[in-house]
Amino acid sequence: MIMNELSIFRAKSVLLKFLGTLIAISPIGTMAQERWFQIEVSIFSNETDEDKSEEFWQPDQLELAFPEKMRRLDRLTDILMIDDLHTINNIEALKADPMIVPEKPQLMEREESILAMRPQTRKTNSGFRFFDFSRDDFLQLPPRLSEFQQTNQTLERSPDHRLLFHGLWRQVVTNSSQAEPVYVQGGLAYGVQHELQGSLTIHFNENQDRVIADTNLWLAEFSIVENSEENWELPIPPEEIADSLNYGTTNPDLNYHPIRIYHMQQDRDMRSNEFHYLDHPALGVVILVKPYENPPLTPNNSDF
Repeated sequence: MIMNELSIFRAKSVLLKFLGTLIAISPIGTMAQERWFQIEVSIFSNETDEDKSEEFWQPDQLELAFPEKMRRLDRLTDILMIDDLHTINNIEALKADPMIVPEKPQLMEREESILAMRPQTRKTNSGFRFFDFSRDDFLQLPPRLSEFQQTNQTLERSPDHRLLFHGLWRQVVTNSSQAEPVYVQGGLAYGVQHELQGSLTIHFNENQDRVIADTNLWLAEFSIVENSEENWELPIPPEEIADSLNYGTTNPDLNYHPIRIYHMQQDRDMRSNEFHYLDHPALGVVILVKPYENPPLTPNNSDF
């Protein structure tokens, strides 16, 4: 009798261990451990020369590089397009320069025909799927969800600062080895380069009780005249994630050379639902992380 009970007990123990293993490796078990956060960040420049001169910047001390597994934020414009968006930008530029504006009736007719167009879905080889703004990760969210609107307006009005980048997205936060860096690009375009570039990585600390923002950013100043005394070099942005819709405002016939680069490489432990500021002589970063729970999956739960 005792032997039978012992055999049953051992059989139950083996079964429980087996079930525990299945739960640990199953998608349901994995999803239950995922911790989502909403991330919002604004990056701005410090336009005060005195502050930028607080540190001595040397080109031979720079080690600029993009991380290998990096991605950019998805945007609504990735799947919607206006056929002649570039022409719209050109019209705005022409209107701003009376020396090159064509006849007004011709301009108005052309502008009305373009603005009458509506966004269309991009043609792709794979099946089309609209973004789910409440459930998709690494997706630039609509401005109405931003908590930085007043902060960004203040920066844009300030003569001492310039807003270069604003990102608002949601993601699963993991440990540092599994985290995906987000490609950062902002400011003016100079050929294939931009004033602001780099990456921002959001991950947990070792105890997973703090979210860490890891910044690797650089702000560059450019000139058409090359600096023969100092050799400043910038890494080439990854072509597969570069901003394909940014037409830029620079002359493609000109060659631009970096003449000064300010590197910002910092990490910061953050508490949820609190604003955090990362300071630097040339740059500033304001960031907020908030826990987020995905809503139940329904056919019509898009947040757009």
